[in-house]
Amino acid sequence: MVHRYFTLEEAETALPKVKKHMTRLMGLHDELTALSGVKVHADTMDWTAHLLAVNINKRYHELSFKYFAELESLTRMGCYVKDVQQGLVDFYSKMGEKDIMFCWQYDEPRLLYYHDEK
Repeated sequence: MVHRYFTLEEAETALPKVKKHMTRLMGLHDELTALSGVKVHADTMDWTAHLLAVNINKRYHELSFKYFAELESLTRMGCYVKDVQQGLVDFYSKMGEKDIMFCWQYDEPRLLYYHDEK
């Protein structure tokens, strides 16, 4: 698989932009989670409940589209989003011939850790 490899400086320079995307992504995740818990129970003759269910589903899909657009933007930048809820993002890099990943967690001021590609 082909990756974009970052130097430490390149990855740290990208952090403000990454943080903006992650802020939106995490917010969208929270909204989607909340909406997925909404259940509308009504008999088939209740037009108002049916319309409410349609609008909830419409909103869920709108948010899903935005969520995946944010995820795609981060991926196109070369980031690997490991966990949206925790705000974990990795950046591929090289240490000599070995592939490593710089690790960043939302609200960390800079890249503090790295690990093997696994």
